[in-house]
Amino acid sequence: MDSESDFLAAMIGRSYEAAGLHCWELTRQCQREIFGRELPAVLTAPDSKRELVRLMAERDRHAGWREVGRPAHGAVVFLTRKGHGVSRAACHAGTFLALDGGGVLHTDAPHGVVFESLLELKARNWAEPSFYLPR
Repeated sequence: MDSESDFLAAMIGRSYEAAGLHCWELTRQCQREIFGRELPAVLTAPDSKRELVRLMAERDRHAGWREVGRPAHGAVVFLTRKGHGVSRAACHAGTFLALDGGGVLHTDAPHGVVFESLLELKARNWAEPSFYLPR
């Protein structure tokens, strides 16, 4: 098996943990293990929505990454909740993988680590996806 399949098999179904395997930590691990990219750490998911949105808004300040208009294999995906503004107010992250028609590997409570299509994410009230790739 390749590292992508091994990583997915090891992660899917694991529980969400605010002080452990939160959405950004899963994104970091996926980027490192599958794509060999290092992303900055956030040790614990913030308790306040305001702090979470502030941290996510910093994504445009990281050199070496650019927003792309379409989903692409390995892109970091940022999402917001429907009705909570544009993607600049993102509060969730995952990694887009071009597997089984394409989807996002992410984790949230109470679902844990899942791989869902963009349509499935939309049905669960995740909206305004934005996609980032290294330059």
